This record gives sequence, C-alpha cells and structure tokens, in this order.
Amino acid sequence: MSLDLAINLAASLIAFLIGLLARTVLTYYRNRRPVARLCRIERHAPVTAVVGTARDRRTLFEADALAAMNIRLSLTRDLKIHSIGTVRSSDFNMAGHADDNLVVIGGPAMNEVWKTYASRLDAPYAFQIVGDHYRIVARDGSASFGEARGASGEVEQDHALVIFAWNPFEPRSRLIMMAGCAYPATMAAPAVLSPDFARQLTRRIDTSEPFALVLSVEDVNGYVPRPKIVAWGQFARQADG
Repeated sequence: MSLDLAINLAASLIAFLIGLLARTVLTYYRNRRPVARLCRIERHAPVTAVVGTARDRRTLFEADALAAMNIRLSLTRDLKIHSIGTVRSSDFNMAGHADDNLVVIGGPAMNEVWKTYASRLDAPYAFQIVGDHYRIVARDGSASFGEARGASGEVEQDHALVIFAWNPFEPRSRLIMMAGCAYPATMAAPAVLSPDFARQLTRRIDTSEPFALVLSVEDVNGYVPRPKIVAWGQFARQADG
C-alpha cells in the first residue's frame, strides 16, 4: 500500500468518524437531551407503567394500552431505557413497586394508583366528578376542563392532565402521570414525550420542580391533531422536609 493511499484512507476514516460524531451530538441535543431533561429518569433505572383496570378486573382499556405502548417507544428510542414493565392498577403491588420510577396512565375512575399518588401531591389541577363525569379542575376554582361531544355522541374535544413530579415515596425516583377525561386525550397525552414537545416544555418550565399540564385534544373524525397546552402550573415537592 502506497503512502498516498494510506493517507487518503486515514483521511476518509477521520472524516467519517467526525461526521458520525457530529450526527450523534446533533441527535443528542435535538432529541435525547430535551426528553431527558423532561423525564429526568436515570437511564439504567427500571420504570413501571401502571394502566387502568375495568371494574371486572380483567379488561384493559385500549386507550391506556396504546398510551403505554407509545410511552415505552419514546423512552426506548430517546432515552435508551429498556427496563420498562407494565402492570394493571388492580395488580400493582405497593410493597414491591411504590418507590419505583412510575408512569401512571388513566385517571381515578379506573386507576386506583392515580388516587394514591395524586393525593400526596399538591398539584394545581386535579380530577373531580362534576355531574356524571370527571373533569380537570383548578384547585383554586379558576378553571375547569372536560370533554365535549357532538350530535352523534362522539367525543369531539377532550382534555388531559399530565403531571411530572418526584415520587412522594422515594424522592430520587420520577413520577409521571397522564390521563384524559375520555379516551382521545389519554391516547394523545404521550405526545408530551416527543422531542419537539419536550423542547417546548423545557424552554418554558423548570422541569427539575414538579409541574402539571392541561392539554386540549381534538378528535376530527378519528384524526387527533397535536395536543395544545391550555393551562399549566408548578407546585412544591411534598417529599421535601
């Protein structure tokens, strides 16, 4: 091999490695870093997703299952977290998993775990029964958000409550909660974990402190556009002190 050929091969290899490094760094800062700052879950720490359970204790809601699948995809793709378990709320073992990194999917109507953890947070928004349905209500009484149905009875607009906090039973673990008043918002809520949405949130909010979001979700004949943030607020850590 001539010296010129060796130099050319070395130069090509160096150029390839520089390009690979540049793409890796760009991907990290554009995708992984915003999601990591939002979720704040240590890469090698296990995560448990808790989905709602119907009253017959056997049925798994489609919206919860799809939301759990999308959350798993986001955490695996962007944070390289592969140790993600999924359990029904009826099978959740407090003694074994209470202090895990938790993602709670589905609100208090069908997920008892939501009730357990929400009661230990001082979030500015919470689910409350208003009439015959759950709505998301500001604790100061200033606002209320729910579902809206069309003439056919189908949900045309829905709202989701999303909470990022520290686990009140283990302050080093993360607690993420998301649920809609109806199924469209539950399915759409995991969009907050996308890199674009995460960048938007990390620019506006100090994600090291707990916060709650209210998302507005439309259902246009089966098509659900990107959710919109209609309200948000930060709150204190209950575990401190």
